Parts: sequence; C-alpha cells; structure tokens
Amino acid sequence: MPHPEERPGGACLEGRTAPAPSVPSIGLARIFAAFLRIGCTSFGGGTAGWLYRDMVLKRGWIDEPTFLSDLALGQAIPGSIGVNLTVQIGQRLRGAAGAVAALVGLLAGPFAIMLGVGAAYAGFGEHRILQQMLDGVAAAVIGLTLATGLHSLRHSRPGVTGVMLAAATVVCVGVLRWPMLPVVAVLAPFGIALALIQPRRP
Repeated sequence: MPHPEERPGGACLEGRTAPAPSVPSIGLARIFAAFLRIGCTSFGGGTAGWLYRDMVLKRGWIDEPTFLSDLALGQAIPGSIGVNLTVQIGQRLRGAAGAVAALVGLLAGPFAIMLGVGAAYAGFGEHRILQQMLDGVAAAVIGLTLATGLHSLRHSRPGVTGVMLAAATVVCVGVLRWPMLPVVAVLAPFGIALALIQPRRP
C-alpha cells in the first residue's frame, strides 16, 4: 500500500501539489532557424519589434514580462538592442549554446544579404525607384516599432512615474538634443530608486 504522500499519478498529496511538468527544451537547430528567419525578414531594423512578434506572440517561447525585462536591460547596456535581446533570449532558452545559436542565426542571413545588396546598390543606388522602396521600408519599420511600444505600454502598466520618466527622456534627447549618456546616467538611477521604493503591484 503506497504511503499517503507518495501516491502515483501526480495527484495532490495531503495539502501539497504535484510539481508542474517541465517545459521541454528547445533544440539549438530550432533556435538557429527561428533567429535566422527573423534576421532575414526584419527589414530596415526594428529588430525588437520582430523579436516580440515571433518569440512572444507567435511561438510563445518566452512570456511578455520576461521580454519586457530583457528589453529594458537591452536598452540600458551598450550595443544594438536587437543583438542584446537576441543573446538574452537565446541564453534563456538553452544557456550559452542557445545564445550563440541565436546570435549566429540572427546575423548570418543579413550578412550574406548585405554582401549582395551592397554590390547591387553600388550600381543602382541613384535610381529613384530604389529610394522610394527604401522610404517605404523605413515607414513600415517605424510603424512596427510604434505598435510594439504601445502594446508593451498597455501590458506593462508603468504608472504615472514611469510615464513621466519616459516623457522626460523624450524631451531631453528628442527635443532638447542633449547627449544620451548624461541623460541615462541621471534618469536611470532615479527610475531604479523609484521602482524600489514603490509597492509592487499584483
């Protein structure tokens, strides 16, 4: 007769709950292929928006709070936001090997494409239709980035303090044209301090 606390089948054990089933790990080949696709289709930059759409909305490999925290860290440290996010997501999925697979996948496609585009642009860069195509791609990227920001704002619920800090950053950098580093050096510690003293919302 099994002990009351060792019943088979994963049922509740006298006030205890059975451990949740582990999420199957994602293979390195799938990580590489997913990021290769993103790298080859994220035209004009705005990689963070493409990563959000693919990793969170489409595949569900990471949840939204995790993506938002990684996005905040990727914006705070030097380097491209897209590359920083890629490394962080790959590391979450399969550790250091996942980070390498994700980064190589993201950069391999654009590297090969840019070699061909660079050669073509050298000969056709002055054509009006090419300039119009690039303007259209840039507009689409701006729209995607804005949509990602609005979606993140709705789900992250930053509160009045967060909105004020974001507005101050936009004014200082976008309107007054102050250098980025001094603005971040002042506002980032201020925002962290406010987040620490404010009660955590459910």
